[in-house]
Amino acid sequence: MKQGELALSPGGVRAVGLLRALANPARFRIVELLAERKDCTSAQLAEELPLAQSSLFDHLAALRESGIVGTSGEGPHRYYTIEPDVLDFLAAYLSGLGQRTRSWSGLVAAREEGGMRIREATAADAAAIATIYNEGIADRVATLETEPRTAEERAAWLAVHGARYPVLVATDADGTVAGWGALNQFNPRPAYDHVVDFSLYVARERRGQGIGDALLRALEGLGFHKMVLAAFPTNKPGLRLYERHGFTLVGIYREQGMLDGRWVDTMVMEKLLG
Repeated sequence: MKQGELALSPGGVRAVGLLRALANPARFRIVELLAERKDCTSAQLAEELPLAQSSLFDHLAALRESGIVGTSGEGPHRYYTIEPDVLDFLAAYLSGLGQRTRSWSGLVAAREEGGMRIREATAADAAAIATIYNEGIADRVATLETEPRTAEERAAWLAVHGARYPVLVATDADGTVAGWGALNQFNPRPAYDHVVDFSLYVARERRGQGIGDALLRALEGLGFHKMVLAAFPTNKPGLRLYERHGFTLVGIYREQGMLDGRWVDTMVMEKLLG
């Protein structure tokens, strides 16, 4: 891909073309007139629009090329009409973007889950997140990561997580962070937009108290179609958690990584959320 080139889905390419055709005020007014009157000749349109004949025909040609306007008849009896299916597509496409945007908005508002307060993480939580993550690294229970993380590194990591892939923390009544969970982009290709990977870590002294359940319930409610994960077969508490939530085994990567000089398998699990 050339630098600066944008990769759009076929639907996105079509929507951009339609929006470009409608971006001119004169063309937009032509579409409005045709929608109001069902069909018009060029002479009828000229009566309503302060345009030179050549400009009018240029605009009509652009609208026809985009597929927004069709014709019937010939010569002075050529009528221009709206192609409703084309505008219906554009309306549905833009509506879908709006629905997707609304689906992320407000979903990470603070809530109560399993006696814990679940909220979106902030930069102030970076140190606690790093501490809990480092416990998971040291305990060799949940990750092939081996290098401890700093609060500064976690703060930078938090900064790149947007509204669609939030980081959540579970806190006690006094605000102490007892665990955290994060959604991670599974694959940058548009076809995978509705699939998400996730991370989930609970403070060492708070494991087995339902905090993982509370965080996972919150992550499951963030609007994705499918969640996937990779886990160690030896992480029995984690596997029980995932099974309780309906995750099923996809397969096992044999000798997927090396920890402490030994090969480690990883299990791949998935859950369809609907």
